[in-house]
Amino acid sequence: MDDRGRLSVDPAPVRIAVRRLTVTPDLGALAAAGTADVVWLDSSLPEGAPASARARARWSVLAWTDGPFSARFRHEARRASVAASPASAGWFGPPRHDDRPAFAVLAELLAHTPQLAEPVAGCGFALGWVGFLGYELGRESGGADRTADGHADADLRFTDRAVVVEEGGAAWAFALVADAEPAASAANRAWLETVTDGATPDDVADSPTGLQAGLEASGRVARAAYETAVDACRAEIREGNAFQVCLTTAFAVGLEARVGSGTDPHLAEYRRLRAVDPVPFGAYLRLGPLRVASRSPERFLRIEASGAVSAEPIKGTRRRLADAGADRAVRDELAASVKDRAENVMIVDLLRNDLLRTALPGSVHVDRLCDVETYASVHQMVSTIGAVLPAGTSRADVVRAAFPPGSMTGAPKIRAMAIADRLEGAPRGVYSGVIGYFSASGAVDLSVAIRTLVTVLDDEGTVRSRTFGAGGAVTWSSVPADEADEVETKTRSVLAGVGAVARW
Repeated sequence: MDDRGRLSVDPAPVRIAVRRLTVTPDLGALAAAGTADVVWLDSSLPEGAPASARARARWSVLAWTDGPFSARFRHEARRASVAASPASAGWFGPPRHDDRPAFAVLAELLAHTPQLAEPVAGCGFALGWVGFLGYELGRESGGADRTADGHADADLRFTDRAVVVEEGGAAWAFALVADAEPAASAANRAWLETVTDGATPDDVADSPTGLQAGLEASGRVARAAYETAVDACRAEIREGNAFQVCLTTAFAVGLEARVGSGTDPHLAEYRRLRAVDPVPFGAYLRLGPLRVASRSPERFLRIEASGAVSAEPIKGTRRRLADAGADRAVRDELAASVKDRAENVMIVDLLRNDLLRTALPGSVHVDRLCDVETYASVHQMVSTIGAVLPAGTSRADVVRAAFPPGSMTGAPKIRAMAIADRLEGAPRGVYSGVIGYFSASGAVDLSVAIRTLVTVLDDEGTVRSRTFGAGGAVTWSSVPADEADEVETKTRSVLAGVGAVARW
């Protein structure tokens, strides 16, 4: 075991203790081995995935939130709450409520987070804040003044314990140690030596078989109502009020779907999902009464510790076909689609503008435009925008300037959000927000929360709600029936993985 990373609080040094693991751990089994809240950022890809996608799926992280240096930031009912353990209270202060905007509180917490060097070259994660920012925080960027239904608008945890796995099998355990807190540091060093003990792979947990089939996922609105809303978006576009509107809906998934066993059946369900649908930005969150299972292929923002920024919006989706020739034809049709390219280019332009708000003048550029990438269940059109930040720029400010993700709003952003909110008439919650980390190194990596199943439990652990959001970009050339078909396409990979079918 060695110590790397450096300090940051005066006067006592803070470091990351690192243990190189000799056996690649099963992160799902590790997460299932206890009941503590965890955030699992889970990267994988199907065979034959393009090199551009493989670069995004290099690292997986399992972070625990109950260590001796833990802290919590939640934003709910338009109010932030901060709670830190005794060992981290010197950085984050006493437990408190705060009526300031969520991103202002987050910026302050990041400013007081110990600054730590990245323990493993190429991996931006160096412990830090993990969790989600929900779509309703968009109210701080000009969106509607709604709050999430049944759970917090944001929940980030400061994690001092994590296991990181690189594609190919190399793995490390990280734990925070601080000279000023010998008891907490000793506890973390002991954890570091035993973290993988007793967690062995479970063949049943990752098997796609054994699902309870025949469940219904009932739409919040009927298909006909969604098609009417598409026409309403087109009317707004005709009047010059928007160029593109991301219109979404949600499906309530049968509450009787209790797949799996053990302390967290929802984790077992997620492990089945990942077995049939590899993606670069999968995630499983167990945070209090909330369970989030995300199979997202889309990165929102990556910020390197050096200040380099990249955004990778997806616009344009086609369902894969079993016949190889027909599947190639579908992929080629997407690549040549004037409508889908227009959707993608509009969001690229929107994100260029979002990044310009915090980037060095002249540094924003487009690295690739409208590439088509293939995943297990869909073909997607992806672009990449890059930029460079001035030294000292708050990562919270960068995220706020681009939030919510432009691929989930439309353009121009504020007007498109207003139109979508009026037509949808309900909050989106975790869906359309972001999931990931704000590393203690200054790096940030956040995915767009799409293909995401959100479960809320009551105090007894009984399922209170299970929802799945889906939608698509509406432009003037949109055909309502086609847009509804796209929604159904986007539900299939996740809903089929839990034995459900969308009915609306």
